[in-house]
Amino acid sequence: MTASKVATSAASLFFLLSSPINSFAADTFSATDAQQVRALFLRQATAETAHDLAGIDGVLAHATPGQPDPVSFIARAYRFWGLEAVMDHFRTTFTGTWQFEPDQGAIRIVPMGADVAQIYAPTKITIGTAGQPGTQYQFLVNEFAIRTAEGWRISTIVPVPTQ
Repeated sequence: MTASKVATSAASLFFLLSSPINSFAADTFSATDAQQVRALFLRQATAETAHDLAGIDGVLAHATPGQPDPVSFIARAYRFWGLEAVMDHFRTTFTGTWQFEPDQGAIRIVPMGADVAQIYAPTKITIGTAGQPGTQYQFLVNEFAIRTAEGWRISTIVPVPTQ
């Protein structure tokens, strides 16, 4: 990773965690917010299993004009910085076998502030080449959702393999 990407990522995270996100910032993180973040994550899971790129785009954050792109996908084997790079990753991934099945009873929504929440979800992900059944793996998926003008959206995806 280049120094400029590290600086951009650090600046984006600082922006998200230290300042209200435009004029739609809330004073607190409510039970309704937790329900909305959980529903957002489940929409993402449904879109991933359906290989629905429009659905994925609809749950990811879009940068406010003049602000840094808040989207990243960071895994052990790769890193994608920015909405378009993450969407390209899903375009490639969806050409093969891909199922995303979170353990709905184990999902945890952890407020990080009024406008940021962590999502934790043990998840079975089935991966394989096109036309093949694929292999199932267990991940501890950690994501961050941010409050935007359009409502809650996913900013960061960090799948951690359990094996």
